[in-house]
Amino acid sequence: MRVLGAALVALIAVGAVVVLLLAFTSRRTQAPELANGLPPHTATPPAATPTPLPRTWPAGLRMATTGTPELISCLDTNHDGRIDATDGPQFAGLDIRLVPGEACAGPGQHADFFAGSPSDPAGYACGAARPPLLVVAIASAGSDLLQPSMGESMGVLDIVNELQARAAAAGISTLPVLSTSAVFGAAMPQTSMERWIEHDVTSRLAALPCLRVALIGHSHGGVTVSSVTAALDGRFAGRMYGVMLDRTTALYDRPATEMPTKTPLLNVFQTNEGWHGGPIDQPNVTNVDASRDMAPIAPSDGGGGPALVSHKTLDDAPAVQRRVVDAVMAWAEAP
Repeated sequence: MRVLGAALVALIAVGAVVVLLLAFTSRRTQAPELANGLPPHTATPPAATPTPLPRTWPAGLRMATTGTPELISCLDTNHDGRIDATDGPQFAGLDIRLVPGEACAGPGQHADFFAGSPSDPAGYACGAARPPLLVVAIASAGSDLLQPSMGESMGVLDIVNELQARAAAAGISTLPVLSTSAVFGAAMPQTSMERWIEHDVTSRLAALPCLRVALIGHSHGGVTVSSVTAALDGRFAGRMYGVMLDRTTALYDRPATEMPTKTPLLNVFQTNEGWHGGPIDQPNVTNVDASRDMAPIAPSDGGGGPALVSHKTLDDAPAVQRRVVDAVMAWAEAP
């Protein structure tokens, strides 16, 4: 009997530890509103439950597109442990170091990058009535483009869908790019993704001089947005717009502090949790504290809602999504 009692006590203790770990890993952020200069947005009542998960991230795109999700580390075609110009001329200027045994693990089951096709191929050109728009969406840590149930940030996909629909109605051709915030199997996964997206966006902007790009990132993806726009600020500031949703460097592979000084940034954050973003004091940054916005409770937290936004659900808040799309469209439609 004593043995049974001791076993029961041990089981309860283990359960308590598991609950604490789950509570820690499910932290999120939200905030009230400090918008300065944003276009008015239409209030949308929050849904009671999140949108059902698509089979893959690209499958969740509503506008027809082609493309194949990629595992970036598999592009090391000469197997020397890095992705650089020796793997192909398209990688000139790129240098991503890979981890032996972790690179290209599980191709076909995991993907960290996807580039789609133009919504209107004829309009994705410099002779079009309206300049085309590249839409780069970057998910938070733990996300996998082939496994939507891993990680969070599915609300970013809703933003891309609404943005593409609004742009199409305005006569703007768009091309969607979906990405995780880390290169799977890279030595410095988050920094490597910064370099990858910087290289990809530079190639696309250089190839099409009229192209503009909106980069939208949640959590670690928000750090990617600030780092990439900072790196390209001197060359492409007038052609980029960045959106950071609860940007945080917690558990990032380095203390990334880079910020552009000219590229306009929309910084949306919440302060409902210990893990959250915050205001950025720069003239090119519009800060929005969305802590009072509502969103469905994340499935990883048991689901349900609506409730005040958290770090996980800030991107799911309909009011935040509308605010982001309104801001990007105001910029994209400006001369």
